[in-house]
Amino acid sequence: MPTVGFPAVVTAAGAATRFRPFSDIVPKEMLPLGRTPAVEHVVIECLEAGATEVIVVTRPGDRIVSGHMHALRAEGLPVSTVEEDLSHGYGNATPLLTLRERLTKTTMFAVAFGDDILLAEPRPGYNLATMHRMCADTEAVVAAAHVDPSETRSFGIIDIDSDERLLRIRQRPAPAAVTEPLAVVSRLLLRPSILDRLRPSDLAGGEVDLGIATSQLATEEHVGVHRIAGHWVTVGDPHRYHHTLTTYWNLNPNELPATGAQQP
Repeated sequence: MPTVGFPAVVTAAGAATRFRPFSDIVPKEMLPLGRTPAVEHVVIECLEAGATEVIVVTRPGDRIVSGHMHALRAEGLPVSTVEEDLSHGYGNATPLLTLRERLTKTTMFAVAFGDDILLAEPRPGYNLATMHRMCADTEAVVAAAHVDPSETRSFGIIDIDSDERLLRIRQRPAPAAVTEPLAVVSRLLLRPSILDRLRPSDLAGGEVDLGIATSQLATEEHVGVHRIAGHWVTVGDPHRYHHTLTTYWNLNPNELPATGAQQP
C-alpha cells in the first residue's frame, strides 16, 4: 500500500428504483458478488489503494449497509457511515456536500460509487492507487473506460487532449456525436476545491451532479484522466447485475457454489 494515504468516500445512497420492490428492503449496494456485498468490494478496494479511512454515505433511514459496515469496523477496518443530508439537494454529489466540513480539511480525497466494482485489477486497489499518485500534479483525476459506441447515451463521455487531460464531460451524448466512447468510471481523486462547484444544475435536471462539476473544473484546472485496468462492472440495474455476476464467476470459477442435490 502507499505510505501516504487519503480518505475515501463511498456512496451508497441511491433509491435504486429499477430494483423495486427488492430495493425497498435491501439497498442495491448489498447485492452479492460471490459471498461479498458489492459495497464491501468497493470498501476493500479503497483500503488496498491506501485509504486511511472509508466513509460510506447511506440513504436516510438505512440500517442494512450501516449494520454491515459496523460489522467490518468490529473486524478492525477503518470504515464508518453517515446518512446523506438531502437538504443540500438531490444528486450523486450530495454525499460530498453532506461531508463538506470533514472534506475541506483534507488535501485530497477519493470518491467511489458503492454499486460499481472494479474486477481483475493488476493488484487490489491498483487503479485508485495509480490515480492517487497522478493527483500530485493535478487538481483532480478521473477514471475512464471504453464502452460500446451504442451505449454512449447511458454515460458521461470524456473528451481529452493529446496529453490525456480532461477537456470536458458530455452527459449522455448521441453515438454519432462521439469520436472515442470513453466513459467516466465512478472513481475520482479530488481536492476540496471541487466542493465550491457542487450546486444544482439545469444540465442534470436540477440535481447536484459530480460529473458536471468536474467538467467545469477542467476548464480552469488540470484534471487528469486514468484509463482503468481490469473490468468495470455494476449492480446498478437488473440487466447489468446479471452481466456482472457472469463476469465475476468467469473470473473466479473456484468460488462457484457446488451444484446438484446433496445426498443425506
